[in-house]
Amino acid sequence: MDEFGPEGRNLWESVTAEFDLPEDKLTLLRRACHTADICARLEAELSVGNTVDIGSKGAAVVNRLITAHRQSSETLARLLRALELVTLDAGGQA
Repeated sequence: MDEFGPEGRNLWESVTAEFDLPEDKLTLLRRACHTADICARLEAELSVGNTVDIGSKGAAVVNRLITAHRQSSETLARLLRALELVTLDAGGQA
């Protein structure tokens, strides 16, 4: 899908290749794919930046991208859980 970056596209392709989702679940999957792209961009920014910034009063503060990444990761996890995807192993167990 052209609407996603690499991470979102990988997620979309892996899920839709295995599951035939109804429209409401596809909407959740689209949100999850966009969120996966956001997480990837934040990870890329954090890999080249500092984990500590200087705040307005000159004190060291945690880079705001760390908080944004944590929140985006939590959102992605919630969206994936909401999809209720279950795969079975070779013995038919979830």
